[in-house]
Amino acid sequence: PGRARGLLGSPRSAPQEARSARSLWSFEGSRLSLGAYSRRCARRAAQLAGMDEIQFIVARLNEPPFEKGLTLVDFDEKTSTELLQLLVDVLGVLDNELRCDVRNAIKQDLVTKLLAFLAVVRFPMPDEAERENYIRTLGEGDKVVVYPILHWVLQRLPQVQKRAYLAKFLLPVEVPGEFMQDDMLVEIYQAHKNLQEQFKDVHKQLDQLRSQPSRPGEMKTEITTLEDERKQLLAKIERLKKQNSEEDGFAPLLEATSSLRQQQDEEARLGDNMRKQRMALQHAHQRNQEVSERLQALKRSQGANMTAEAMLQQLQREVMELQQRVEGVMPRELEQQNQRLVRLQEQMYEPQRTREDVDSLRGEVEALDHRCSQIRRQIDEDFGSRKDNKLAMFRQTALAAAKKLSTKEEEKTVLERERSKLSAQAEELEAKLSEISGSKFMTREEFKAYGNSLREKTQIYKQMKNELPALRAEAVVLHRTEQILRGRDKNLDDFLQQLEARRGVAGYRNTQEKLEQAAENNRNVDEHKEQTLEEISSMVRQINAQLKEKKAVLAPQIKKLREVRNDMKEVETRYNQKKQFYDKVAVGLEAERQQNEAQCDEAQAECLQEESSYHYLSSLLAIAEADLERVESEVQWEHGHGQLLPNFKTYSALFQEKIDRQKALTDQLRKHKAGISQNEGRNMQQRSMFMDLSKLLNAKFQSQKKDQDRRIGFGASEFDIGSAKVMRLDES
Repeated sequence: PGRARGLLGSPRSAPQEARSARSLWSFEGSRLSLGAYSRRCARRAAQLAGMDEIQFIVARLNEPPFEKGLTLVDFDEKTSTELLQLLVDVLGVLDNELRCDVRNAIKQDLVTKLLAFLAVVRFPMPDEAERENYIRTLGEGDKVVVYPILHWVLQRLPQVQKRAYLAKFLLPVEVPGEFMQDDMLVEIYQAHKNLQEQFKDVHKQLDQLRSQPSRPGEMKTEITTLEDERKQLLAKIERLKKQNSEEDGFAPLLEATSSLRQQQDEEARLGDNMRKQRMALQHAHQRNQEVSERLQALKRSQGANMTAEAMLQQLQREVMELQQRVEGVMPRELEQQNQRLVRLQEQMYEPQRTREDVDSLRGEVEALDHRCSQIRRQIDEDFGSRKDNKLAMFRQTALAAAKKLSTKEEEKTVLERERSKLSAQAEELEAKLSEISGSKFMTREEFKAYGNSLREKTQIYKQMKNELPALRAEAVVLHRTEQILRGRDKNLDDFLQQLEARRGVAGYRNTQEKLEQAAENNRNVDEHKEQTLEEISSMVRQINAQLKEKKAVLAPQIKKLREVRNDMKEVETRYNQKKQFYDKVAVGLEAERQQNEAQCDEAQAECLQEESSYHYLSSLLAIAEADLERVESEVQWEHGHGQLLPNFKTYSALFQEKIDRQKALTDQLRKHKAGISQNEGRNMQQRSMFMDLSKLLNAKFQSQKKDQDRRIGFGASEFDIGSAKVMRLDES
């Protein structure tokens, strides 16, 4: 039970798991980081996923046609040998050839058979780097390998059964190319392919019939048609066997052809698997990149001490970006891919170009080029005959402008690339800055506006700073004057208040003090702003220095990239030249191949015609020889050398005996006919008399019956006794 609890995990329900997660987040947040909690959740989710797979495997093994009667604990306690035997039993239900006792079987052969069957049913195999380790662990019956196979097979049991059944009939036959030159082998191979196609059609029809309601009449008709086709196929197979039975080396050739076809199909399958694996690798790289970006974002958010609300807002922004990509970018990409697919399909369905087509198109191109050159010469002659020939000047000007335009476009492209790189670098630095100072950072435009405002305030600050010494000197003089005046008169405040009242400016000193206090506060604020501006300026200088360092680091790489691009252009030019040469040679060889195939078809048709004539003449000769042999035997038997039968010496005697018997039979039948003709009158008269007698007796019976009905109860027994003596004759 302890092992079972360790494997199956805690028996808590999903709500309990959610409450536990919230509790961990609330109470253990001070001790557990976000990364540690994520890893714990991932391990827990993996355990729950593995538990679901094991429960599914055990549940399906307890159902027909397996009916193992296992429990989760029994399934967990199985050894590696028992697990391997269980896997063999499950696959043996799908293919009887896999049924065996693991303890008595050769492990290498068993693993080979299992891998071959899994490949047939399209089980996703690991890549080549992990294939050897996968085969070894499968032979050992490791749970890591056996559990996924059982889950995959049991989850797709009907599809796997269908694939295993179809694989017995539809596996392709690999035939080497050098053996396909034999016409007989090609015919047999084509017949095999035709039979496979027929099997596919029949199987599709069977699936359709299974999905449709049963119709016995139509099914009987189709069964009759299939029986006829089967007879035709059997006759065709027998005919092919008879035609090829006398060929020397036909069996080894057929075996080699079969092996070649199998290898070709295996190569196609491996190519298909390689393409699928590459696509899976590409998807895995994309997924890895997305997960890496997500991890970096989590690290940044963790370093910035973001709150749960900020994390939720960030996730919402990411969801909105993904939604915009799904609704905007991906439909356009899908439409472009569909358009490209349509173009490729149209090109695929176009008829194949022959040498004659290529030559005709080349002729048309040369004629058009010649026509264009003639028109150019005529235009040049027309303009050259004029006195004011400004066309050359205009052409030179246009060429110079076009060259200058192309140069500027290239420069613009280079500058745009550099600008995009610098923008990316600036964004990266801004991200680093946000990691240092927090997640809430200004955008580029906000930062520029903020810098401009700081510059204006700096100018104002400098002007006020220049005025500050004069004001401070004046304040010193005024303060000294105030002290002298206070020394002369102790009640200066009362005096000043009275003076302010007489002059009509009561409260002037209080207002002045408030203004001075406000000026002091403004000075403190300006000093703080000056300090902030100096910090921002130092940060900007640091960012510019980093940008210069990055540019210096990237300069050699950009130079190397340009050199590599030049090399790439040269290689691409050579590739295009080789490709053009290859296309020319391929077109010529294709035309030659088609011509040779046409000649071979004509020769084969002529050979078949001659062969048919040979067999016809051979049959006539055999008939003539049989007739001649019978005539010679007849002559020998007439001269006493042997006899045909014990009672007949020759065919003449035999046929004469048959003629005599037929004549005797004819005479006998003729006499019988004459007797019938002579007695026909008497026989007809006798038949007429019997018919009259039958009518008379019938009338008498009806009369007695009516009389009996009239006199019920009187003399019924007498009439009954009398009626028993009446003789009745049927008309028939």
